Amino acid sequence: MSIGRAFTRSGLPIRVRLTAVFAIIVAIALVVTGSLVYLVFRQGIDARIDEELVDRQEQIVLLAREDPDPTLVLARAGEPLIQIYRPDGTPSATSAQLTDERLADAATVARALDAPVMFTRTHLAGLTDGVRVRAFGLPGGRVAAIAEPRDDRERTLHRLAVILGLALPLALVAASVAGYRVARAALGPVEAMRARAAAIGTGDLRDRLPVPGTGDELDRLAHTLNDLLDRLQRAIEQERRIVSDASHELRTPVSVLLTRLDVAQRQDLSRDQLMRVVGAAHGDARRLARLAEDLLLLARIDQEGLPIRLGPLEVHDLLDDALARHRAHGHDRPVTIDRVIPAGAVVLADADRTAQILDNLIANAIGHGAGGIELSASLRPAEVVIEVRDHGPGYPPESLPHMFDRFAQGPDARGGAGLGLAIVAALVSAQGGTVDAWNHPDGGAVAAFTLPLA
Repeated sequence: MSIGRAFTRSGLPIRVRLTAVFAIIVAIALVVTGSLVYLVFRQGIDARIDEELVDRQEQIVLLAREDPDPTLVLARAGEPLIQIYRPDGTPSATSAQLTDERLADAATVARALDAPVMFTRTHLAGLTDGVRVRAFGLPGGRVAAIAEPRDDRERTLHRLAVILGLALPLALVAASVAGYRVARAALGPVEAMRARAAAIGTGDLRDRLPVPGTGDELDRLAHTLNDLLDRLQRAIEQERRIVSDASHELRTPVSVLLTRLDVAQRQDLSRDQLMRVVGAAHGDARRLARLAEDLLLLARIDQEGLPIRLGPLEVHDLLDDALARHRAHGHDRPVTIDRVIPAGAVVLADADRTAQILDNLIANAIGHGAGGIELSASLRPAEVVIEVRDHGPGYPPESLPHMFDRFAQGPDARGGAGLGLAIVAALVSAQGGTVDAWNHPDGGAVAAFTLPLA
């Protein structure tokens, strides 16, 4: 399990998790940085010691050229740790501090005759941390070895390690505290939004989350959540309005039906009177069933959408089938096909749902219009427009913007319960089309919808 996933599942506040992750990253960075500083500093000290040994080698070589006597070279060099060897590797002169110690063995002396040799001796009498040795050839076939104690080097590196060991943890603590404060400050607007969201109740969604106004991700999050609250408020208000309107629409037919049933229970009714009351009650029950079906259909559209089976449909066939269904029902209002696309057109639509759309529009025109009803179709660049026109008084101008709203009714109650056109709008939208309604310049109402070309 990764560190990030472990912290995510820990249940700690997010600012604490952010600070912990930040502290771990900073700690790793500080350890790497401290190690690099220590290594670079140590290499610098070693390089400086080596350079000093090279400089001192040049002085000793000059002294050996002036006077080949190793004892005199040793005395004039002033080196505390120096040893001069014969070609066979045996010491010929040794500084007093070395006593019986050898700086270089015979193999190293042999190599130094060809080229200078640099090496470290970690153990040397009287020196805790050893020495850095340079062996090199002298005129006359001899070899000299000079050394620099490593005690100062180790003390310097120890002080550096102590400084880093104290400074880096303090830097980690300071960075962690600063990171926690930055995380808390950065998450402050989130906490403010959370507190405001917790205070917003379902009864009143007019309140909105505070917007930081910083133009960053949190600012965009606040705007997005406020837009979500706007949509939620509109949905809840629409739901309340639908419930209220549905209750109002159901109350009257239920009351009428109950009244008819009360009349049917009277003992003094003749058979003919009873049959008329029962027939009327049956009509009321059918209207209630139709209203319930419409409400269930709209609820299904809102919750999960309708299963739409799109396929190629010929527009002429859609209009001809709608005309045939109208005539089969025996309506006395004439329905004609006025204008069609000359060469025909094929749309991508659901046959059953499109038939339901046309039937609803024709039924709406029959119930609330006058005169004949005309079906027409016209072609646009990427869609087909199908219109249903009656020759009645038309839509009330103030109702036109709301004709496809649920339970929308004009002053003359055009649209019945106000669900037929709402269902039309929902079915058309589910197939990728649009709806519209207007009053024809020559009189009558026009309801139109579009379907995309196949």
